[in-house]
Amino acid sequence: MKGEEVSRDQRIKFTQISLFSILLTGRYGGVVSIAEVKQHGDMAIATMDRLDGEVQMIDGVVYQACADGRIRRPGDEETIPFGTICPFRAERSLNLENIPSYERFEEHLGKICPLENFPLAVRFTGKFRRMKVRVVKRQEQDGVGLAEAAKNEAVFDLADCSGDLVGFRLPGYVSGVNAPGWHLHFMDAERLHGGHVVNFSLLEGTLSFCYADDFQIRLPDKSVFTGLDLARDWSKDLKRAEAER
Repeated sequence: MKGEEVSRDQRIKFTQISLFSILLTGRYGGVVSIAEVKQHGDMAIATMDRLDGEVQMIDGVVYQACADGRIRRPGDEETIPFGTICPFRAERSLNLENIPSYERFEEHLGKICPLENFPLAVRFTGKFRRMKVRVVKRQEQDGVGLAEAAKNEAVFDLADCSGDLVGFRLPGYVSGVNAPGWHLHFMDAERLHGGHVVNFSLLEGTLSFCYADDFQIRLPDKSVFTGLDLARDWSKDLKRAEAER
């Protein structure tokens, strides 16, 4: 494993769009435009209006993975209800190889990036023996909680592919604002397949990462909060939602 330090001359601010707890209650209307998402950075993971698929922004380009297998590039006027964004500026880059599973990846990154109380953004570009992703299906109506909606996701199992993993590791104290722990999305090199990462076997490639210096929450309009009880303990809901995803 070889690596190199990369100088960084500016503070890195991660921006959270809305609250994960709002999704858990089953409200899926978009709250900010793709144009605004791009203003906050060049790397992101998110979902589209009505929970319509999985979003990943890579090098400033936004891709929507749809449940029918299509990949599209949404227009700037389209909206998202939830997402995490950053201007990705690598603090360090290093080579990785032969990591057999998502679980082993987490363990390996725990040693490389031990500061678990700081939000972390990662990007891995390389080759995979296997990549398993899920894509949530569009929800026409509000009211179906995220854990229930996630049961109807489409699953894609890709073999011998290349592409980009992008995403975040977030501390436990963000519970309810987001889901603590790892959340990664994938887009293949041809930009034909992608989604929320379930598991993978990594062959070789380059990992880059950066920690947040600042963490901002972009709240939706006050009307979105009407009738919601967001003060309760979300741990069980988070566990159910992430188990399905």
